[in-house]
Amino acid sequence: MGVVAGGGAWSELEAYWPAEEMVRDRERVTGKIVECYQAAHPSGKEPSKGDIDSWRESVYEVATALKDLGLGQVWVFVEYRVHPKMAPIDLVLAGYRPGGGLSFAAVELKQWKSVERPDMAKGAKGLCAECRNSVSGALCGGCKIDRVYAPCFSSHKKHPAVQVRDNLESLKQHHSMFDDRYVHLAGAAYLHNLKDPPSQWVSQVMPCPGIRTFTARQPAKLREFLKATFSPDDGADAAEALLERRRSAALLTSEIGAIVNGHTRFSLVENQLKAVKEVMGSVRRPLTGLKRVYVVRGRAGTGKSLVALTLLGDATRAGFDARFVSGGVASRENFRRGLRGYSQKFMTLNKAADRLGPDEVDLLLCDEAHRLTELPMKGSFHKRPGESSVEVIVSRAKVPVFFIDGDQRLFSDEVWSEELLVEEIQKLPAEVVPIDFDRALRAVGSPTFDTWVKRLLLGDPLPWRADDEAGSEPFGLYYADSAVQLEKFLQSKLDAGASARMTAGMCWEWTDTSGTVPDVAPEAGWARPWNADVNHETPGVPKRHFWATGVGGFGQIGCVHTAQGLEYEWGGVIFGPDLTWEKGSWSVHREHVKSKAARVRSDDELAERIRNAYGVLMTRSIRGTVLYTVDPGLRQLFTELGVPKI
Repeated sequence: MGVVAGGGAWSELEAYWPAEEMVRDRERVTGKIVECYQAAHPSGKEPSKGDIDSWRESVYEVATALKDLGLGQVWVFVEYRVHPKMAPIDLVLAGYRPGGGLSFAAVELKQWKSVERPDMAKGAKGLCAECRNSVSGALCGGCKIDRVYAPCFSSHKKHPAVQVRDNLESLKQHHSMFDDRYVHLAGAAYLHNLKDPPSQWVSQVMPCPGIRTFTARQPAKLREFLKATFSPDDGADAAEALLERRRSAALLTSEIGAIVNGHTRFSLVENQLKAVKEVMGSVRRPLTGLKRVYVVRGRAGTGKSLVALTLLGDATRAGFDARFVSGGVASRENFRRGLRGYSQKFMTLNKAADRLGPDEVDLLLCDEAHRLTELPMKGSFHKRPGESSVEVIVSRAKVPVFFIDGDQRLFSDEVWSEELLVEEIQKLPAEVVPIDFDRALRAVGSPTFDTWVKRLLLGDPLPWRADDEAGSEPFGLYYADSAVQLEKFLQSKLDAGASARMTAGMCWEWTDTSGTVPDVAPEAGWARPWNADVNHETPGVPKRHFWATGVGGFGQIGCVHTAQGLEYEWGGVIFGPDLTWEKGSWSVHREHVKSKAARVRSDDELAERIRNAYGVLMTRSIRGTVLYTVDPGLRQLFTELGVPKI
């Protein structure tokens, strides 16, 4: 059981026990819940009498039902707060499903003694805007089923099942284990005081498929639900998963200091934890014989940079010499800027080659290895003779770690595919230790969006189904018919306090470095400047490295150089004439390629690099992405795939 200190905002009210313990020590547990409530409240406020009555009666009813069914080892979380800005869930139950597999349930508790059907004659309070403004006095279709009238509040309220549905969506959005379709999640509402016969209609209405509402006259049905959802197995692992696999909604760049200092809101999961544990084990106990080199492979948004920064902090705090090198300049500079006192830990590849001797550092982390050139560079992109870039990393550290995604290689000089990287390491010679990250964590952990992007760019697109039998897709994907609409939509997100950026394929000339000349002109009457260069002096315009994170970046169009390795909440992607959809497949038009990718001689390889670039741009967002294309064929494809139009 946890008691959390209060602060400027709600903390998590960590009050949780096995059901059996809650029944055995009813009064003590109720007192502990009160303590937890006060500790979690921003100002230490005591709970209301209604809250305490609910904990003493409603929670006890559910815990007793579990114990009587032989499910006393199911864990009960009281007032579970998924996110500081969201209302808590009355109960979250954690255990195992009959037949195996983690199982969870959200239970909405109500102490209502009566409930009536929605009716405009009882007042419009709590109804939707359409109903409140209605002159006919008729309820809309939504309020007829989604609302009830609660006499105790003299107001219309959401049907309890609707609240359960909202709670289930919040749990899925903020916890990584629900990405796994084999993890069971159910929900129900329980009105344990509702004995009034005329009020029983509420249990016969099902506004949300599969979510039942039980009243005091239906104790057997509640127990049937619990027995179908849980087995008698000890639910400690499920409770631990709920506590440890909460996904942060924060941007990586806003959490850098916390990540490296070891108290971030980000939770490492599965292979991320494995990577940190194995690498730190090698740092603490270096092996004799052949050097071990870790190669962490994963697509965009799988947490490679998060793990690299975590390792940097863990090793440094443990007294080891750890350094961070990256093939991406923008991400490295943003990480450096976000870490006071750690700036010397971030190095260019050239500095690592020139200033570090063999095995001089304990740990050398190479993020975005797919962007390294074959050899370290000097001035104006000229290659230096001598060691390969990979050899520099491997030779300078006792424990070298590469983080790579071959699908993010963009230009002709970015030579290191995952296969070539492994071959180069083995030639040195050294032992390769591969670790694969296979779960998308950006895009609010949406495996659906990750798969959709991958299949789209492979030319084998899938329909976009934002809703299916498993629930709603938490990530927002849309397309726009014009750049004007795209910008207006993203501006609304910016106005609402979210971060938002617009990006484009590099198929418009870059005539200016100040961030003021409107070079990107995908349609008549609309044009915006590319992001500024590093050395410009334009007031209010962030320098190139900080376009994705600095104030004022929304006014310019970001390119793949400035977006790669970074993220924002909402992103817009403008597809230019370099990539079109024709007769069921992709076509690349070399004459419209205005980047270094044009140096790629093979048409097939150029097509791969252009698709990679758009894949990078589409996977920068953690909340939603809006697509716009100058190609009518691609707009038609988005329509056919079911992508909603804004």
